[in-house]
Amino acid sequence: MRQREDLVFSMAEYTRRLASLRRSMARRDLDAMIVTIPENLCYLTGYQTPGYYWFQALVVPLEGSPFFVTRRLEDSNVQVRTWVSLSFPYDDFEQPPLELARRIQEQELGSGRIGYERHSYFFRASEQDICFANLPDAEPVDAYGIIEELRLVKSEEEIEVMRQAARTTEAGMQAGIDAISAGATENDVAAEIQWAMTKAGSEYPAIAPFIASGWRGSIGHATWEGRRIEPNEAVFLEVGGCVARYHTAMMRTVFVGDAPDAVRRAEAVVRDAMRATMEAIKPGVPAQEVDRIARAVIRDGAPDSTQASRTGYSIGIAFAPDWGEGHILSLLEGQEQLLEENMTFHLIPWVQVPGMAGVGISETVRVTADGCESFFDFPGQVFVK
Repeated sequence: MRQREDLVFSMAEYTRRLASLRRSMARRDLDAMIVTIPENLCYLTGYQTPGYYWFQALVVPLEGSPFFVTRRLEDSNVQVRTWVSLSFPYDDFEQPPLELARRIQEQELGSGRIGYERHSYFFRASEQDICFANLPDAEPVDAYGIIEELRLVKSEEEIEVMRQAARTTEAGMQAGIDAISAGATENDVAAEIQWAMTKAGSEYPAIAPFIASGWRGSIGHATWEGRRIEPNEAVFLEVGGCVARYHTAMMRTVFVGDAPDAVRRAEAVVRDAMRATMEAIKPGVPAQEVDRIARAVIRDGAPDSTQASRTGYSIGIAFAPDWGEGHILSLLEGQEQLLEENMTFHLIPWVQVPGMAGVGISETVRVTADGCESFFDFPGQVFVK
C-alpha cells in the first residue's frame, strides 16, 4: 500500500477495510477476488470516476499487492485517488476481459479459486465468459456480496462524512421549499435545489432531486418536467446530498394554499409512522420488524392511502443509478437480519394520496447503541406556502 495523507479516509481506515475483505476471502477459501462494482472499488481504495461505463477491475490477492485493470484514461484516478501502487491500464482498442485474464496470469493467480461479483452491472456475462475462458486453470467462485456485507456497518470516519453530506441535503431542501410558489415551475425549484446543494459542498449525487407537483406527486419517482405549480396543490420533494460519494436523503412535502383534510391526515399518519419507526430501531431488532411497525401505523391511520414501497433502506456510498444500498439491506418483510450500531438507513414511511399528492417526510438515520438518531436538524412536517 502506498502510504498517503491526502485520501478521503485515513490509511488506517483503508487498511482495516482491506484486512476485513481478506478475512472474508479466507473463510471462503479464495485465493483472489475480482472487484468490479463502482461502490466497492471506492470503498476499498478511494477510486472513483463517472467513467465506470468502461470496464474497470481491482484484483485483490489473499496475499500480495492488489492491482487495477482500468481504461488508460481512467488510470490517473488510480494514481491520484487511491493507495494502490500496481495498475495495468488497457487501451481503447484492447479487450478488457482479455487484459484482465492476462494480468491475473502474470501475477501467478491463474490457478487458484478466484472470487468475482457475478451480480455486477459492470462485469457482463459475455466479459465473464471471455475472462474465465482465458483462465482455464482457475476456479471461478461467485462471491457477490462479500464486500457489501462489510459496507453495512459504517465506521466513525464514514459517519462524519455522512454528517457533512447531511448539511448539503438540508441546504438543498430549504432552497427547494423557499422556491415553491404558485406560478413557479418544477424546473425553477430544481435549479434552486441543485445550486444551493452544490454551493453547500455537495458533489454530483447518484440521483437527481425529485420534484413533483400536483397529481404528479402520486407517481412513483416522478421528477421535474417543467410543469407550472398551481394554487392549492402539493409539491413533493426528495433531495440527496453527496460528499465523497456518501449520501444522505430527505423527503418533504409543500402545499401551496390551504392543505385539504386528505393531505393533513396523510401528514399526521406519516409523522406517526416515522416516530414509531425511529422508536423501534435499535441494535438487535430484525429489519422486517421495523417495516411491520411502520406499515401497521399507515394501514390503521390512512386506509384510503397506500405505502407503495419498503419502509427504509441502507444508504452510504453510491453511484448512479441509485443513491441507496437497499440491495444490501432494506427494511421490509422477509429481511430477518438484525440491526447493528452504525448501520445507516433512509427511512421512508410515506403515503400516496391517489390523484392528489405524495406525502413524504423522511429521515436518514444512524443506529446508535440504544436507538437511532437522524443526521438532520430540519422540521419534519408538511410546509404550507
